[in-house]
Amino acid sequence: MDSIKRATISDVARVAGVSRATASRALNDSDAVTAATKEKVRAAVRETGFVMNKMGRALAVGRSETIAVLVTEPLDEFFSDPTFLTVLRGITEGLAETSTMPVLLQAWSDAEHLRALRHIERRAVDAVISISPYVGGDMLEALREGTLPVVLCGQVEGQPYLGVFSSVYADDVAGAQLAGARMRERGRRRIAVINGPQDNPAAVDRLVGYRDSLGDAFTPELTVWTGWDEGSGFESMRALLEREPGIDGVLAASDRIAAGVLQALSVSGRSVPGDVSVIGFDDHALAASATPPLTTVRQPMNQQGRLAAELAMDMIEGKEPRTVVLDMELVERASV
Repeated sequence: MDSIKRATISDVARVAGVSRATASRALNDSDAVTAATKEKVRAAVRETGFVMNKMGRALAVGRSETIAVLVTEPLDEFFSDPTFLTVLRGITEGLAETSTMPVLLQAWSDAEHLRALRHIERRAVDAVISISPYVGGDMLEALREGTLPVVLCGQVEGQPYLGVFSSVYADDVAGAQLAGARMRERGRRRIAVINGPQDNPAAVDRLVGYRDSLGDAFTPELTVWTGWDEGSGFESMRALLEREPGIDGVLAASDRIAAGVLQALSVSGRSVPGDVSVIGFDDHALAASATPPLTTVRQPMNQQGRLAAELAMDMIEGKEPRTVVLDMELVERASV
């Protein structure tokens, strides 16, 4: 009956007396699992009625030699944001020496979501790399109950998938601390923080880092949440200057925000860095080409993509999920 709850891989693991990861490896016939454990898992499958071809590869069916790059953002945002494209390039480069190909799997709308799940259920890919895991949590919950390896490029609040999925992300708190400390060293006191969306874990962590490093120079009234793009940076800066003309420093949570900030400051007749210091975040190509060239926090996005590919290949081979946290660095240019 449709009303009866289907058995999941977690049920199989519980009945077999093994971890969920071990049950998943056993169902994928991994050499890392003993024959005795595989038999216990098979017995648990029979007892629970788990359907092995739901959300994962069936036993010993081989590989598709493809990894899905799951995109849960609108495509116009995905292709306009250099962060996503740099991570994607890293994934592609990370798989270049293998026989495995990355494929984009769009899952923004409800219809795309259902289509993506059907695609995964048919075992059309060997693993999934979620490039924006803080969006589309219901998709991750569906993937949790399958046997398919999953890698998250980024964080999910509370880290609910620790030990279930692999993940790789940069330390946003530490990166923001570098920016805030540099602003304090410059002697700036009326410092605005123009951050990304409030529901984005990276933006939340960056605010924590800014606040920690600024200390008594942190002013909540000069902190705004906005989009990551240039237009959001421009409008936010313009509105802040109307409220507080004495702003002498701006911490922008992305280089695109910072580019808009530079435009707004120029329109207002303020010089950078003479009147106002500006620090961005990401170190995209536009940071070096800005006027003046932008001091920014370098995020290792290409390395993140390469490591995501490596983690996915490791999990396909039966290795345990891992979490890798990457370091940031401050790139000094002329805007401070």
